[in-house]
Amino acid sequence: MNFKTKLLAIAVLPVLLISVASFVVIQIQSKTLANAQVQEVENRTLNARKAELEKMNQLALNAVQSLYNDTSLPEPAAQRRAKALLQNMAFGEDGYFFVYSSDGTNIVHPRLPHLVGKNWWDLQDPNGDYVIRNLIEVAKQGGGFHQYVWNKPSTGALASKISHAVYLEKWDWMVGTGLYVDDLQAEVAAMRSALENSIGRTTSVLIALTLAGIFLAAVFTFSIRLSEQRFADARLRDLTHRIVEVQEDERKRVSHELHDGISQLLVSARYGLDQAMDRVGAKSTARDALAKSMTTIENAISEVRRISMALRPSLLDDIGLAEAISNLGREFGEQSGMKVDVKTEKVSDRISKKAQTALFRVAQEALTNIAKHADANTVTIRLATRKNQVSLLVEDDGVLKRDLLYALSTQDKLPPSIRSAGVGLRNMRERMDAFSGTLEITSAQKGGLRIVAQIPVLGSSAQRDASPENDNEKPASHDAA
Repeated sequence: MNFKTKLLAIAVLPVLLISVASFVVIQIQSKTLANAQVQEVENRTLNARKAELEKMNQLALNAVQSLYNDTSLPEPAAQRRAKALLQNMAFGEDGYFFVYSSDGTNIVHPRLPHLVGKNWWDLQDPNGDYVIRNLIEVAKQGGGFHQYVWNKPSTGALASKISHAVYLEKWDWMVGTGLYVDDLQAEVAAMRSALENSIGRTTSVLIALTLAGIFLAAVFTFSIRLSEQRFADARLRDLTHRIVEVQEDERKRVSHELHDGISQLLVSARYGLDQAMDRVGAKSTARDALAKSMTTIENAISEVRRISMALRPSLLDDIGLAEAISNLGREFGEQSGMKVDVKTEKVSDRISKKAQTALFRVAQEALTNIAKHADANTVTIRLATRKNQVSLLVEDDGVLKRDLLYALSTQDKLPPSIRSAGVGLRNMRERMDAFSGTLEITSAQKGGLRIVAQIPVLGSSAQRDASPENDNEKPASHDAA
């Protein structure tokens, strides 16, 4: 996990964890409160209906109380009158009174007359509840309520019903009445659905706020990271440019020291040896030693000049970039045995001296990579000037190296066999970045690498935006094609 991902995780993860925890707690609390509220409403409504049932049953008892307590009237006659009263008593659309004996025989049922006179002790509702025997048992225990499923007269369908039953011991009657609560169940279901919808909307809002918070945290973190990265990149470019400047200055100084100091001393020593050779006789035994010394000094002078040219070619300072690159190509062809096709155009003062040095170093680095890795036969070098830029192309027909291109494009770790090439290519890119330039690395049509370096000319918008152009150098007065 890279630093950017870690920073993003540090910023987003707490928001995400807190949001998830809040979401879970709110969900649990909301559902708990909703269930409690629905249950409270259901219980309150059910208790109100139970109280209503109890009052209705009490009215029925009051209606037959005089007959029940009248000892002057024969019991069968009193019961017939009581049955007639209960048969005709009704309330609402589905409210009525029913009577059963303690053995389960129906005595009064105004809505289902086919039940009258039959024993229903073992009658069960669809849920397996023994309806009649449970009502009789509740009644004998002092009166109470029992809930079950029963046929609803107004619809003809089964519905949940709650009944209140009391026991008249002298007549061995269970008197009851009931109310259907399917409307209550529908009301509770509607309330539960409304609460669940409300919870769902609240959840959606919470999720939206959570996602918005995560998004804002990510954007904020990314913005900070991007700002810091841009600042770091700018500082790194400045540092890289400064290092390159110091390197070039040091190379220039060392090159001059070698050329003007050590090289001149070696040349003087060679003249001294020439004079010594003239003074000794042709048959002198010292002549062979002097000849070997002269050869060694000549090799040393050549090596010093080669090192001096590699550090800082005098042509670059004396007659310009175009001739320096042409000379670089010629020397590379002589040393490597490859065919080098060089064509350059006059650059003059279109780019600064430091930018010219950067292009020259790109050419040097490209040729070094070709010598080490390309196994090429032909190298093409082009230095061209355009309206807004100066471009350098270096291309070979070698076999390098698809794995190098892949590693550079994917930023993978380079294998040891091509690691130096990768470092050189990165150095080229850093040199171009220092002058707002570009570096393109692609496969050449002939099989090798194609490297194109471009630097904006002085006065262009890209060059004005570049920081390292304040080099206060005077442009070269002439250049060579």
